[in-house]
Amino acid sequence: MKRRRRHLLAGLAVAALVATTGAAGIHFTGAEVPAAAAVGDGEMPGATGAHLERLRQAVPGSDGMSPDGPGSAAQQEFLERAYPADTISIAQVDRSKSAYSSAEKRFRGSQRWTNVGPSEALYPFTEYRNAFNYVPNEYVAGGRVTSLDVSPDCSKLLCRAYATPAGGGVWGTLNILAAEPKWFYLGGPLGINAAGSVKIDRNDRTGLTIYVGTGEANTCASGCVAGVGLYKSTNGGLTWSGPLGKDVLSGKGLGEITIKPGDPKTIYVATTTALRGMSSSCCTGVTRPVPDAEKWGLYKTTDGGKNWSFLHNGSANAADCTGSAAEYNNTAACSPRGVRYVKLDPKNANIVYASSYARGVWRSADAGATWTQIKASLNPAVFQTRAAIDVTALPNGKTRMYVYEGNIGNPYSRLFRSDDVAAGTPTYTDLTSSNPADPGYATYNQCTGQCWYDVFVHTPAGHPDIVYTGGSYVYGETVAHKRAVILSTDAGVSGTDMTYDGTDELHPNGLHPDQHALVTNPRNPFQFFEANDGGIMRSSGQFVDRSAWCDNPDRNFVGATGPAQLERCRQMLSKIPSKLDGVNKGMTTLQFISLSVSPHDVNLLQGGTQDNGTWENKGQRKRWVNTMIGDGGASGFDVAKPEFRFHTFYDATPEVNFNNGDIGSWISVYDGIFGQTGTLFYAPVISDPKVSGTMFAGTARTAYRTKTFGLGDRSMEEANRICNSWTGTFEAQCGDWQELGTTRLTDAAWGDRAGGAVSVVERVASDSSTAYAATSTGRVFVSRNVDAEPASAVTWTRIDNASTPNRFVTSVHVDPTDPSRAWVSYSGFNSNTPATLGHAFEVKVDGAAATWTDRSYNFGDQPITDLVRDDVTGDLYASTDFGVLRLAKGSTNWLKAAGGMPNVEVAGLTIVPGKRILYAASHGLGAWQLKLK
Repeated sequence: MKRRRRHLLAGLAVAALVATTGAAGIHFTGAEVPAAAAVGDGEMPGATGAHLERLRQAVPGSDGMSPDGPGSAAQQEFLERAYPADTISIAQVDRSKSAYSSAEKRFRGSQRWTNVGPSEALYPFTEYRNAFNYVPNEYVAGGRVTSLDVSPDCSKLLCRAYATPAGGGVWGTLNILAAEPKWFYLGGPLGINAAGSVKIDRNDRTGLTIYVGTGEANTCASGCVAGVGLYKSTNGGLTWSGPLGKDVLSGKGLGEITIKPGDPKTIYVATTTALRGMSSSCCTGVTRPVPDAEKWGLYKTTDGGKNWSFLHNGSANAADCTGSAAEYNNTAACSPRGVRYVKLDPKNANIVYASSYARGVWRSADAGATWTQIKASLNPAVFQTRAAIDVTALPNGKTRMYVYEGNIGNPYSRLFRSDDVAAGTPTYTDLTSSNPADPGYATYNQCTGQCWYDVFVHTPAGHPDIVYTGGSYVYGETVAHKRAVILSTDAGVSGTDMTYDGTDELHPNGLHPDQHALVTNPRNPFQFFEANDGGIMRSSGQFVDRSAWCDNPDRNFVGATGPAQLERCRQMLSKIPSKLDGVNKGMTTLQFISLSVSPHDVNLLQGGTQDNGTWENKGQRKRWVNTMIGDGGASGFDVAKPEFRFHTFYDATPEVNFNNGDIGSWISVYDGIFGQTGTLFYAPVISDPKVSGTMFAGTARTAYRTKTFGLGDRSMEEANRICNSWTGTFEAQCGDWQELGTTRLTDAAWGDRAGGAVSVVERVASDSSTAYAATSTGRVFVSRNVDAEPASAVTWTRIDNASTPNRFVTSVHVDPTDPSRAWVSYSGFNSNTPATLGHAFEVKVDGAAATWTDRSYNFGDQPITDLVRDDVTGDLYASTDFGVLRLAKGSTNWLKAAGGMPNVEVAGLTIVPGKRILYAASHGLGAWQLKLK
């Protein structure tokens, strides 16, 4: 078989195993891909995804994703902070921020954090990641970008652009048209880095007035964090004022900002429900609206942000909308999640259009005073139903509206158009067809089952027949190029596929899965800038005809529909971008969950990231390389084998690698611990710091151990044949994990604080027998014989008591010189547990007894996401939702640890006391290093 044809078939086999969520790189180290056996998870290797899908189906009620979307990461982190309550109030968040600000003011030191990347996050070229699966070429990625805007006076020499990476604040460049745009971080002054929308005020001819809306409005459970309001800059982002409208906009996501032409003080803001929080491990739960936030929906100011009024939330009567539980549960008249888009009529700026979740599209003819529904929701019973809208002026003086609408696939997503929406009762034409024989197939089901998360529609001003639609990624489809982004030049009747460019049939440049926003060059409606889960891509603005690629027999156009599929493919590839370029280099925006450092090289780091897999820096500062796709959780090394790595996706899914992290060499070892209902999304998994080959994991039930890297008695060759993440047969169990002890750590037999999940497992390098474990409900245990054989002989002693917080335990740091002493951190808020206050504790164990000392002092009521100790000086370091604080030994004052790091959520800390280095994993601004004194 010819090499090229073999690779095409390999790509088809992988594509058959991919479901409907985003994914990235593949490498098979030369092995042929086995035939497809089952549908897997699109964010994982084919064999692994298929295997996990089978395991999920065997676990009733555990399908691995929340009702609001894939990932569940942020909804679970939310409950980490809320427990034992189930909500987080604005007042609690404000007190938390105030406590951090006080610690900032007490800081007088000169130490500074250094960002250690990646400013170049490289998905490396891999032969088996190709046009038949996803992201088919080498690609420099960024974190998820929620919105972007380009200056209306864009030229080749000066084309300002601004972007809002999720969790990464706001970034700007002076020329997004440059071969390699230079990006600047502009979000330092913002009160929070969770940004959802950015808008350049077209009323300012200099283009220097911009607005940023904090809080992400995609109703997802994967990082859609609530914001604090609206910010304004009049100098291109150098300085900011705000938050504007904090009293009504705080605690929500800001989906779109619309400024009235000719009246810059009149601003409309579309708001939705949102949530809060991110750390290295967490719990299970559901998203909830912030209890003391104002109701979600459309707000307006006419005085530049000083005063705001509530206008609308998907009903004719604004008084119906109260932000009640019934409303949130979709049993009331108003939208259950809020208004996502707001547009002004291009002919009459007093005509306002708004679309809301599950309540369709509405129009106000009097600047928001009264409202009429002009398009019913595609399915009002499904709260995720989202209608993306855009309007444009027609030559005949009427206003055209495009609507791309969908939900979870019930029914499939589609494109509508009306050519007269400014008055009367508009008539909408459904332009989409599920039949490949029809031209409307181009827009069929583009956002698949996650339209609440990734969908857009855009028509460039002055070009009413041009319309772009965006969605997720149609995995497994060989008609065209996954249809992530479609361009229509005939008003939506037909379209061509913008997902890949025309540079190569097998390895073209392509868009990362999951599309969020698109804008075009004001001087060229065919050049687009597109935001997705992998950052920003730019098209050349020119097209090529690659319809001949459809004649490849590996596309498998056979049977009764074959001829129609072939013709549709030819049509959809007849006009595709000549070139797509990633423009993310220099943007340090990956959303890290945790970092691990090699015991053999203090400069060698691994880190798991939300939605973008696991990365390794190979000892470099700027460039990191993706070593595994999907979600990235815990990672680590081995004390004796420098070539060893492990990583996890989500849940308890450890995979091991004995080839320096080579992407094709991962071996899955999670059988027996994956899929237990209630296990944390980012479950704790560690390598033993003293005993090579020993690993520990925590699940919804208890703590587990393997002494063989999870391989059991298999040889490396046999383990690779059966359990390789990409090519494994999975004909037998992969993993030899054993429960530690006879009574599970979350069991009611231990008394109060039962349930939850194991949130921490920690060992110490000074002996081989001491371990600590903790749960999400506040239990803390110690074992003095964690290495005992058999595993059932391990004994645990519970050491928390009625005076310690009944809140989520986020970390345990063990004293290497005295393993009976440790430091324990708690998430949550004191206000939820007034009888058990405190966030940072020192505990001394003496037999079955333990003495606890509260080291919180003036820390304030803010959740700790992780806590470590400098074992050389005795100083404590705690990470929070706003940065890192330090408590010097002997002091009672918590201070900011160092300067140089913006206010950003820090999900985890990793310290190497002997090398005088502390690493911080930020959720949106990459990895940071502090050199200790």
